[in-house]
Amino acid sequence: MQDRREVVAVLSPDGRVRHISESVADLLGHRPEMLTGASLDSHIHPDDVEEVHRRLHLRRSAPAGSSSRAAFRFRHSDGGWRWLEVTTRNEMADPVIGGLVLNIRDVSDHIALSERLRASEARYRTLAEAVPVGILQADAGGQVLFANARLAGITGLEPDRLLGEGWLDAVHPEDRARVAAEWRLDPDGESVTTDFRFHDPDGSGADRRVLCQRIRLEDGGTIATITDVSEYVHTANALRLSEARNEAILDTAAEAILIIDEADVLISFNRAAEAMFGVAAGELLWRPLDRLIPLSDLREEGGVRLEFAPGQTTALVARDRAAEAERADGTRFPVELSVSASEVEGRRLYTAILRDVTDRRRAEAELLAAKEAAEAGNHAKSTFIAAMSHELRTPLNAVIGFSQLLEAQVGTVAADGQRNGRPDDCVGAIRQAGEQLLAIIDDILDMVRIDDGGLSLAEGTVDLSALVERTVADLRFHANRQRVMVGVVVDGDLPPLRGDERRLGQALGNILSNAIKFSHPEAAVGLTAGLAADGWVELSVRDQGIGMRPEDIEKALTPFAQIDQGTNRRHEGVGLGLPLALRLVEAHGGTLRLDSALGQGCTATIRLPPSRIMTIAELLALMS
Repeated sequence: MQDRREVVAVLSPDGRVRHISESVADLLGHRPEMLTGASLDSHIHPDDVEEVHRRLHLRRSAPAGSSSRAAFRFRHSDGGWRWLEVTTRNEMADPVIGGLVLNIRDVSDHIALSERLRASEARYRTLAEAVPVGILQADAGGQVLFANARLAGITGLEPDRLLGEGWLDAVHPEDRARVAAEWRLDPDGESVTTDFRFHDPDGSGADRRVLCQRIRLEDGGTIATITDVSEYVHTANALRLSEARNEAILDTAAEAILIIDEADVLISFNRAAEAMFGVAAGELLWRPLDRLIPLSDLREEGGVRLEFAPGQTTALVARDRAAEAERADGTRFPVELSVSASEVEGRRLYTAILRDVTDRRRAEAELLAAKEAAEAGNHAKSTFIAAMSHELRTPLNAVIGFSQLLEAQVGTVAADGQRNGRPDDCVGAIRQAGEQLLAIIDDILDMVRIDDGGLSLAEGTVDLSALVERTVADLRFHANRQRVMVGVVVDGDLPPLRGDERRLGQALGNILSNAIKFSHPEAAVGLTAGLAADGWVELSVRDQGIGMRPEDIEKALTPFAQIDQGTNRRHEGVGLGLPLALRLVEAHGGTLRLDSALGQGCTATIRLPPSRIMTIAELLALMS
């Protein structure tokens, strides 16, 4: 007979209840026919609906017979919510069931009990941290399991160091053996009281006399409260010690500290202040502060009195406020100060911490000047490179032009049979070298434009298929000379893009040229273009060449950087191809990713965003 506290249900693939057992009436108060054929969304807590959908989707996609367990809230017929633990099993492949089988049981009481337990533990922790006494909780073996922050303050040890038997390290050496022996004695149920001294482990603080009360717990462990009674016994000494400590802090502080009251009377002036202003404290204390620094800088801005919140006696007035101070000799200097206000028995005090920022301001000015000089130098360098590039292009164009004329003339002579040699090879080499040098100059000029923010895109319609075909054709001679085969695969339905056709072709050409250059002879380079699953346009170039280490990829994308920088390096280039391609792609809002391993080739992937794909409306507008 089925347990009336559990419900079995079958969900169809679309998430509707195909069958649910009669016990749902006992569990949730709903008749089976009210739920059969309906989606459960309207009964699931709004905060849990999305998670339920996600888990059902995962279970539908999981292997047949697999199951998972989760808990969520379901509305009872009385309007309240019940926590249900649901075990979902994929029986989609079963010809009889054909859906998801749910085993449901009510775990509201268990979850409520867990919540109450957590709340109880949280209250215990809160109370333990809030009480003004130290608390230790130990197990039956006397090992401390918990110590509150107050005890850490009393002992001077971090809370973690108090665990186990670590707290004994803070007990005064003369009391330690006695306290350890008494701690191992089990109390008989009555409170056991003992007193001893805590001693600063570093030896820099005063002894603290404490009162320890310990009582046994039901599980055999103990809980102890430790009260610092030295404050009551030595109140006067503690006050003098506090005053001495404050004076020591003030006098050893590296920054100037001033304290004035509401009547502008200076009541504290530390040694750092004496050194900063060049005047002894005895000349200023207990007199109105009428020089050194404007009083308005030591008060609330605008003169509006700061009101403390209930129970608050100290509040920050200003942090890192810029001001100008004056030394005793009349010289003025910049300072930054932080000001706080406090009240003691109705008397308001203002404490100001001042920092002389003369050196920092000078350093900032020098740094700014150096930055401006560097920017000016960089601009001058860019201007020089651009001018030199233009100057070099003129003779290079002449060299290339004349070499083309010589090629034509040599070709004519060779056709007439008047020359037996092959001077056309030499002339062709001159032309190719000139064109290669011109390409390098163009790349340098483009990089300078990009760095100066002067690169603009001439956007238009880009046919990626034609762009890929033209790029491969332009590099066919280079590929043949390297004895590298270039294979191309382009999606037939690749949409037109909006972009700068010349710049995209330049980026793709740089990447393909790089792949050919670093390929082994007789190897193949693959170029693919198509739409990715996320709607981005991808152009990928994969070679089977020498590759590079993953840690060298960033270097390969840095202008003028060469991974192989030896004097006998095998591959030519100035290190601009990939960095320039990266910047041209980024100018289109795209990305360039390199995936490579040493000796396993490299894959360069250009990704252009969906916003670059031209819409039908844009295409029709161009045609009209």
